[in-house]
Amino acid sequence: MPKVVKEKTIKIEKPEESIYIKCDVHPWMKSYISVFDHPYFAVTDEDGNYKINDIPPGTYEVIAWQEKFKDKKTKQWKTLSKSVTIGSGDTKQNFTFVKPAKK
Repeated sequence: MPKVVKEKTIKIEKPEESIYIKCDVHPWMKSYISVFDHPYFAVTDEDGNYKINDIPPGTYEVIAWQEKFKDKKTKQWKTLSKSVTIGSGDTKQNFTFVKPAKK
């Protein structure tokens, strides 16, 4: 942000996936914001682990994305999704992103 702008407030009215925010001066300074209409989301820790607490029993689709995996044609992030059934006790669902081979 320019020196004259110390803070900027915006209001996001509806759920949004992966809003990209970048610095116009320093290309390594970037961020992603996602807005959900539910409390069931997580960000991985430094080891790639995540935990989502208090999910009601049922079957859900879990979607994962990683900022470096983007489709070059559509410019959309590539996601991984899996179905998971939540019951009593712990439930685990792992995701593995594989870097595409260079052509």
